[in-house]
Amino acid sequence: MAKILVVDDHAPNRELIVALMGYSGHQSIEASDGSIALEQVRAERPDLVICDILMPTMDGYEFVRQLRADAAIAQTEVVFYTATFMEREARSLAHACGVSNVLIKPCEPQEILRVVEHALAHASSPEMQPDAEQFDREHLRLLTDKLALKVSELECANQRLSALTDLNLQLASERDPYVLLDKVCRGARDLLGARYSVLGVRDKHGAADQYMSTWGLAPEQSDQVKSLGIEGKIFREVMADGRARRFSQSDPASSTSGLPDTYPPAQSILLAPVMSLNRIHGWILLVDKLGSPAFTLDDEHLLTIHAAQAGRIYENGSLYNEIKRTAEQLQIEIVERRLAAEALVKANETLEHRVQLRTAELSETIDGLETFNRNVSHDIRGPLGGIASAAKMAQALIEGNQKDKAIRLLQAVAAQATMTEKVVESLLALARTSNVTLRTRNVDMNALLSEVVESIRQARSVGTIPVTQAPLPEIEADLELARQVFVNLIGNALKFAAEVGKPQVEVGVIKSADQPVFFVRDNGVGFDPEQAKRLFKPFQRMHDARFEGSGVGLSIVKRIIDRHGGKVWAEGTPGQGATFYFSFGESPLPCSQAT
Repeated sequence: MAKILVVDDHAPNRELIVALMGYSGHQSIEASDGSIALEQVRAERPDLVICDILMPTMDGYEFVRQLRADAAIAQTEVVFYTATFMEREARSLAHACGVSNVLIKPCEPQEILRVVEHALAHASSPEMQPDAEQFDREHLRLLTDKLALKVSELECANQRLSALTDLNLQLASERDPYVLLDKVCRGARDLLGARYSVLGVRDKHGAADQYMSTWGLAPEQSDQVKSLGIEGKIFREVMADGRARRFSQSDPASSTSGLPDTYPPAQSILLAPVMSLNRIHGWILLVDKLGSPAFTLDDEHLLTIHAAQAGRIYENGSLYNEIKRTAEQLQIEIVERRLAAEALVKANETLEHRVQLRTAELSETIDGLETFNRNVSHDIRGPLGGIASAAKMAQALIEGNQKDKAIRLLQAVAAQATMTEKVVESLLALARTSNVTLRTRNVDMNALLSEVVESIRQARSVGTIPVTQAPLPEIEADLELARQVFVNLIGNALKFAAEVGKPQVEVGVIKSADQPVFFVRDNGVGFDPEQAKRLFKPFQRMHDARFEGSGVGLSIVKRIIDRHGGKVWAEGTPGQGATFYFSFGESPLPCSQAT
């Protein structure tokens, strides 16, 4: 049983060889590239190495070269296992580096087993001298091999054509231009058998100025090459005239020194432009023809065709991406315009609605002003008319020496004057609520309510007044105006509950995550719900004269709440009391949620 190292960068190829070696009773170990294989040879000392030629990081040629340079492992037997289109180069390479056996993919299992057994026995097998008959057979075989070589060359050309066609089909179906360029770079190296390949193009549509791809270089070498960019004397020349170039150190008429100094050393190079019908996009570089000292004219023609086709596909892919981006941008613009149109329609509808509301408000305001003027005229004209009549009568009584009657008339004049004064003061208070500048601050509604209740108690000169309160939150409001709201609403509630056997006024708040809604509830005379809208209009009285008042207290409350951006409304039933709700900001809660 022999120990055999299988080296190939494609796992299925390794699996086939390992299975055959296991069938023959041999032990197998695996490596995915030449550098790993070299370390395994030093560590494992295999009897035979079956090695691919084209591999990343370190190819088969470099692997064998370093193997032969190490005296401790130089005698290790090696078999090359490579693709059909590489056969000529593989055999030449095998002869140059002391490899006596070459397997050509695809290969029959029997042939693989035969070559392996021959390689394992090669070092110890004696050299035999053929007889004449055997010589004739060998001579005939030699002639046949020459004919087979020609056939092999033709098959190699067919294989390359097939590989090129397959690669172009892959490239034609690729939409991403950068994935395409990576495939072009790898495909050119595999197709022509180079040690490594580099591709550089001007990036027409991206944020960067250029794009580069490498294949066959170690990561640090790739990074170094990419950092140099696509510029350089030899590269500029190719992009300037659009012609391919070949250089080899073995050719006195050419030189590989045109490459930048930081590129890995090169024995031969092949450089072709990546171009379309209208534009040269960049170039593709192949370095060191495997199994040959230089690239051939056929290689140059093949790479030129490959690069030109790639240039056309790259340009089409770039145009496709540009059209796709334009279409996406147009789609975005269409959506934005549709949204803008919808927003405009909505804004127009909102504006129209606001105009309608404003018109309705103005109409209501005008109607209110007319009603207000009529009520004010009535409330002031009545007392003034009474004052004038009583004064004339008092004057006549004094002239008639009827002082007692005159005094009673003058008392009536004083009462009417007092009533008129109260009307005027109410008008001034209503005006002040509209004109005063809001000075909002944090208001502790608990403390404010307690202060208002105490001031009402002192004004009435009583021990207690029937007002209960729940805990109230702090709010942002004008302190003096908020105080006026409580004064007016609690004063009204006490007035209209005064005739009840056990009057009661309750102050609380509706629980809300938004603006809190406060309420003042009494158990007094109540009001007709159909007349609720009249409550907050100036000088609108809904009860008889036994309830004193100017009729502007609730109007003042509404003005204050409106100025804070809040709402105020009322609920009531005749004989069952009333509840007034108010907030100092918008509140979505219905009044039924009062607690």
